[in-house]
Amino acid sequence: MVYRFSWIAGAAGIALSLLRLERLLRSSIDGLPWEIVLLAAAVLGGAITWAAVAYRLGARSVAAINLVAMTLTVIRIAVPGTTWLVFPTLESFSAMRTELEFARDVIRSGVAPVLPLAGVVAILAAVFWGLGALLSWGLLRNRPYLAVLPPLVVYLQFATMDRVPSGAWTWAFLVLLGLTLLAVAVDRRRAATGVLTSGRSRLAVMRSVPSLAVGSLVVVMMLAVLSTSAMAGLVPRSGLLDWRANSGLSGEYYGSASYNPFVGIRQDLISQSNVPVFVAEIGGEVNPEDLYWRLVTLDSYSGGQWYLDRDVDVRRPEELDGYEDPDHAFRGPSVPVVQEVTILALSQDWIPAVYAPREMEATNRAVDRGFRVKADDGSLRFDALSYRGMNYRVRSEVPAPDLDALARLPDGTLSRVFQAAVDDDEIALAPFRPSGGRDGEAPPEELDLAEEERFTLLPDDEDLAAVSLLAGEQVQGLETDYERALALEAFFRTGSFVYSTAVEPGHGAADLAAWLTDPESPNYRTGYCEQFATAMGVMARQIGIPSRVVLGFTPGTLVDGQLVVRDRNAHAWVELWMPNQGWVRFDPTPRNDDANPPSINDLPFDVVPYLEIPPAEPPIIEPGDLPDPVLPEDEFLPSTPLTVPPDGGPASSPFSIDLPGWVYAVLLGALVLFGLLPFVKWVRRRIRMRRLLHGDIGAAWQEIVDRLTDLGAGPRPSDTPREFADATEPAMEPLAEVYAETLYAPEVDWVAHGQRVSVATRSLDETVGRLGTRFSKLERIAAWYRLRSLTPGWWSRLRRRRRRG
Repeated sequence: MVYRFSWIAGAAGIALSLLRLERLLRSSIDGLPWEIVLLAAAVLGGAITWAAVAYRLGARSVAAINLVAMTLTVIRIAVPGTTWLVFPTLESFSAMRTELEFARDVIRSGVAPVLPLAGVVAILAAVFWGLGALLSWGLLRNRPYLAVLPPLVVYLQFATMDRVPSGAWTWAFLVLLGLTLLAVAVDRRRAATGVLTSGRSRLAVMRSVPSLAVGSLVVVMMLAVLSTSAMAGLVPRSGLLDWRANSGLSGEYYGSASYNPFVGIRQDLISQSNVPVFVAEIGGEVNPEDLYWRLVTLDSYSGGQWYLDRDVDVRRPEELDGYEDPDHAFRGPSVPVVQEVTILALSQDWIPAVYAPREMEATNRAVDRGFRVKADDGSLRFDALSYRGMNYRVRSEVPAPDLDALARLPDGTLSRVFQAAVDDDEIALAPFRPSGGRDGEAPPEELDLAEEERFTLLPDDEDLAAVSLLAGEQVQGLETDYERALALEAFFRTGSFVYSTAVEPGHGAADLAAWLTDPESPNYRTGYCEQFATAMGVMARQIGIPSRVVLGFTPGTLVDGQLVVRDRNAHAWVELWMPNQGWVRFDPTPRNDDANPPSINDLPFDVVPYLEIPPAEPPIIEPGDLPDPVLPEDEFLPSTPLTVPPDGGPASSPFSIDLPGWVYAVLLGALVLFGLLPFVKWVRRRIRMRRLLHGDIGAAWQEIVDRLTDLGAGPRPSDTPREFADATEPAMEPLAEVYAETLYAPEVDWVAHGQRVSVATRSLDETVGRLGTRFSKLERIAAWYRLRSLTPGWWSRLRRRRRRG
């Protein structure tokens, strides 16, 4: 059989998979583009299979020939330097194993788009080779669905790995799926192998298409896409993953440790162990035990947690012309630090480094090619997971904030807090510098922060109004952003907050306002770095200071000249934007176990008495004291005002219903299940009635038989149409008679056939009306939800054989 349209459909499926793969892999760095390699693999697989089938080789022989040819090709792609001509050597297999293990890590943990590493391209070449071979084998051996469906399955796998909403891709897939099924049906009809039906010849193609199956599939997929989009907001960005997750053995022995890039108000910490996650040799005029290690900064807040925006700019250093955007780089003095890092138990795609790197190189070439940087902070991103023994060298510029500049107002005078400290001989600073300069130097230039809105944006959450009021009270009367930042840091480190890892994971406050202001909230003001960094970052934005939360490690300890950083050093802190310096670190966690420095912002004196810290007891916040929510200019207040109960309860809208997210999910699922089967049967009925209008009497017979089957009164396998009509309903006899004439005596007279169609239509309508009197309303409703008429014929035959056996 010649499957002309099926060849086109199968090739289109392979092309669609290749196009979707463009979203998962970046462009090739050297050699042939990976797109050409994969396309060539598909063509080779199809051509070799075609030739083998043409020589009438058996299935095993065809599979063996493809396996040998594909293996030689894959080895040549992955480790070309170890082969002799096209043949592998002993070295090829060990090198191939290394490349494939690295590729496996990239596929399992890489976030698209990743580098087209040799191992990744080799695996994909094997996949596309198989698609080409199946296309040839299936169409040449009269198994069309085996040929055309695998590319669509592979496409769905690529779409799942893409991890972003598909949009137009979903509709393209649905259209191609429908056209593929239609192409197979048309090819089979053209070869006279379709299902035997009656009626006019121009309806032949339509009757050979499994319209009900196609319609059901399209409906189910559309419902899946729409329901997934509708429920996307019910799933947190962190999914079901905890922030810190150890894998391997229990106790102090771990195979690896990983840290998910989410920092929130809930207690998600699992454990803090003494397991070393990496070691480093430090070079430079700096105390290694004072260095914080950054993994990544989080700049978006969703109302419950800080997270990394999906649209973050992560590229190769040569594409960025450096490792950090100059508009975000620290502008004050800095100290060069060289770190040679060796990973021990860290399994992570964000790689630790001291602040923003300026140079980076790895000892392994494949690892070196797998590095990228986050443009706005220089965080190092690896396209796979770090592994034990992984080694790289980084040169960074560590900020050394200029206190003399931070302590001054724009006119050069000291701010109120630092002037008081100077008056008390706590610190030596020149009381006045003309125009802010030092000894004739130009004053530090205050530059605007690029994309400042991104670092000050907060969700429109009424509960954050209480947090805003609390933040305003902490910084009241202070003059500079630096003073306000110090006051917020001191609020957490010297107030009524308690650092504890004894709280049960996952059982903390549900929102930030409750954790900060409600003494009845679970674990009220008790937690660890996640909660304190989350709170300070939000409060800073509430008072107009750009903020971001940093995920990383506090300073490690020196052991035999090497700095050892352990799992217990995993930490989250805050960076705030100071206009004349840049991003400055603040650590609000009140931790007293020497895992982070005890002093506030490393100041040489105790600044707390000068900040006039409010009493430790939290303020009593009355509903009337809450500030009006600030809305963007293009939004309007709701037409129905918020009502505040007289007893001071929470404000609420009279028409709002606050239900848990799982309730909405259950309701949506029940709605889909309740309407799906009736909708499918309604679509089937409409299609059959349209076929009847075009002269297909068999459609009317199928409709009435399926209705009776769902009502529990279907025909026996041995019944003829007339026997079934005689035993069931007299009104159905005319339909059975004209249907039998159509089957066994195909018409020649079109006028006579038109009369038969009229008889069938009247008989069908009368029979449906009689069923309404024979069966109760409850029975008819239940019939809409029975699957009997939708069960494939082969399944029914299988069940009958089992009952007989």
